[in-house]
Amino acid sequence: MGQKKKNNRMAGKIAERDQADLLKKQSAAQEQYDTDIAALRDFEVTDFYDSLSATTIGRDNVEMASQNLKFNRDGVLQEGLGELPDYVKANLANLGPAGTTNVANLARGADTGLTNTMRNLQVSTAGAALQAQEADQSLAATQDLIAQTGSGGGGASALAAAAARSKAGIAADIDMQVKQNEMLRAQGESTLQKDLLGQGNLASQFDLGQQQFNKQQQNQFALTQFGAENQMNMFNTGQQQQQNMALFSAANQMAQFNAGQNMAASNSEFQSMANANLQNATAINNALAQDAQTQTSFDLSRAAGQAQSQSNEYDVNANLLDISTNELSEIDAKTAENQAVIDLGKMSKKSKFFSDRRLKKNIKLIGKSNSGINIYLFEYINKLLGEGVFQGVMSDEIPAHAIVKHHSGYYCVDYSLLDVKFKSLT
Repeated sequence: MGQKKKNNRMAGKIAERDQADLLKKQSAAQEQYDTDIAALRDFEVTDFYDSLSATTIGRDNVEMASQNLKFNRDGVLQEGLGELPDYVKANLANLGPAGTTNVANLARGADTGLTNTMRNLQVSTAGAALQAQEADQSLAATQDLIAQTGSGGGGASALAAAAARSKAGIAADIDMQVKQNEMLRAQGESTLQKDLLGQGNLASQFDLGQQQFNKQQQNQFALTQFGAENQMNMFNTGQQQQQNMALFSAANQMAQFNAGQNMAASNSEFQSMANANLQNATAINNALAQDAQTQTSFDLSRAAGQAQSQSNEYDVNANLLDISTNELSEIDAKTAENQAVIDLGKMSKKSKFFSDRRLKKNIKLIGKSNSGINIYLFEYINKLLGEGVFQGVMSDEIPAHAIVKHHSGYYCVDYSLLDVKFKSLT
């Protein structure tokens, strides 16, 4: 064990000579790391698409290739819409009034012949007179009988009363006939008024229908008259106008021929001009559209290229940071290990040894101490900390009071505070 401590102290001296160079390299790596991470942190990403806008074709720069041509009656190109020809106006002015029908003789009101057939109903009194006569005869017969039989005045009074009642009944029957006749006359008058009203409505409807018919006849006459006048003006009908008709026909044919020729020439000229304008406008519009598409594609491509370039620049900075991070990590590890060797050389004079699991390999559990601490066999990864197989503990499994954190970041163990001895078994 004494030789092992001696070797550790020798390795510590060698590590001390190398430590200054490692610290310089560590400082340079740290500075490069700080520079790279600052560059990546301050890297500003630009939205190259933010200011882009689509290039479009506006209504102001689109060529229009349409024209509205109008021709007059002679086939001559004109600017505005033409009015009705004079000969049509003349025919319209000469239209005469249409014939009408007369409904003045249509029967209305009392002229319809409608009467109240119940107005002159009479009361029949023949039956009443017969009943009165029969009552008188019966009374006379009864009086004769009374006289013959010698009956008293009481019988005569009763007979007179009966005769009076009989005549009262006859009067009531006549009054009933009068009332019934008055009711029938009223019903007849009401029926007559309804019939008169219906007749008046029928006459009004007939008037309206007749007016519509007259208007239709007038319109039909106007149309017929207009057609006749046009036909007359076109052909100058009549024996007296035969020669004029022939002259007019010849002049009209010549005018139609000239108009047709003018129309054909105008149409041909217009069609040629329209085709040329359409082709020119199409070519201009296609060129404008192509130019707009090219500009938009160029802007998008340029923005994509700028974005990709910036992305590549960011990737380069990130890669440089990865490189500087790895270099710093490696130099930190070497510096820490070297410092651990130095400290190991110093601690060889004491009871403190590196027992951090991160510094060891081939770790194997072989038992427990009396206090229950696990005892392991292991080797150091860095041979400067020691070569061969050692016996000891792991710093992450022992009581905290026996653990010492080294400034390199690794943990050491003070074995003087444990019931386990640190041993080299090689």
